[in-house]
Amino acid sequence: MSDEGSTSTPLAPVIRADRVEALDILRGVAVLGILMMNITAFGLLFHAYGNPLAGGGADGPNLIAYKIIQVGFEGTMRGIFSLLFGASIVLLTERMEASGAGLMTAEIHFRRMLWMMLFGVIHWALLLWTGEILFAYSLCGLVLFALRKLRPGIQIAAALLLLIGAAAIQTHQYHDAVKEKAAATVAEAAKTSGAKLTTEQEAAIESWQEQLGHVTPAPEEAKAIRDIHKGSWWNAVVKQWPGSVAFQWKGAPFWLLFDMIPFMLLGMGLLKLGILGGAAPPRLYLAMALAGYGVGIPLGIYELNLVLDARFDALAFAEADRTYELSRLAMVIGHLGLLLLFIRSGIIRPLQCALAATGQMALSNYLMQTIICTALFYGFGFGLFEAFQRYQLYGVVAAIWIAELIWSPLWLRHYRFGPFEWLWRSLTYWKLQPMRLA
Repeated sequence: MSDEGSTSTPLAPVIRADRVEALDILRGVAVLGILMMNITAFGLLFHAYGNPLAGGGADGPNLIAYKIIQVGFEGTMRGIFSLLFGASIVLLTERMEASGAGLMTAEIHFRRMLWMMLFGVIHWALLLWTGEILFAYSLCGLVLFALRKLRPGIQIAAALLLLIGAAAIQTHQYHDAVKEKAAATVAEAAKTSGAKLTTEQEAAIESWQEQLGHVTPAPEEAKAIRDIHKGSWWNAVVKQWPGSVAFQWKGAPFWLLFDMIPFMLLGMGLLKLGILGGAAPPRLYLAMALAGYGVGIPLGIYELNLVLDARFDALAFAEADRTYELSRLAMVIGHLGLLLLFIRSGIIRPLQCALAATGQMALSNYLMQTIICTALFYGFGFGLFEAFQRYQLYGVVAAIWIAELIWSPLWLRHYRFGPFEWLWRSLTYWKLQPMRLA
């Protein structure tokens, strides 16, 4: 989801020849990977994303799939996407400033972010994807404009400090959860014995039930979600709206400040250092892969075992979250190193070209994934909600991947932009952009 490069015209979208192919390939991998992460929330109860007991099966191939995703990919595709979003802000604004745009640089940037914000609202409200990220990214983009010119060392240091802050907050939340569970256990025992509960005891039970509800839905909540998937499109729009708004806003301060912005700042810094664009020596990318996986995989296994040993207990998830940002950062660095080595090698060029086209059309492909999954899993479409086990859903993912890897380069043979990229650029520049290639 970017518009990067350099042209002689400050108030026009980037031309294809000026794009950075390495960034497009990374973006293509990230947008495909995001579907791999989101598919369980599309095809099963939303809680099944992290808790296989909530839906999709928790043994055999389903458990194997869960383990692979949790250790190898949880949060990493969003992390890479965030890196690239931060990098695109630097590239676009530097291009415009170098071309003499002056104050128009800010106007164009903020227009882009505000239109992205609207796309995000439409995405969650009308296309029914509660977990969409465009809205949150646009909010981050409004803030990051002021930080784009910081030295790369400062940007990277700020990113690391924010991630350390996230770990500190999650550690504090874990200790709070321990106390909440203990208080609720005492209150439940008193309730079982027939004692009259105090206001504090009732609050303790209610608070812990809310924590449990984040991991396993209450029967009435599960029924409500299933009913939404069975009814009409308008019924789904109306019934899903409150939950989507809550999801987007309730945790917004933490997600924006401690999840997305750190990786966006990291992307800005790595781009300025020449690392993200694929220009660094291959030995650096090899070191990134080895160091990233050397830290991230053992930490991911540790977090996974905490959850498995406790049979997906809410407290175990809170305990695993203490090291989540560190393991996620390490895995993102590992993935980046491996992917940039792949890009630098030049091997399997047809695949690299297909991934670059997929990344060039990242916005269209991201939204098309939602459109396809909405059609597949809602009652006004094929009604396949909860029809697949967890591992079977990855067959759906593979089919969509193949389709996007084929249609993206085919589309770009004839058109300058993907359809939603064209709309975004036309709105940003207040002018219909030429679509067909000459």
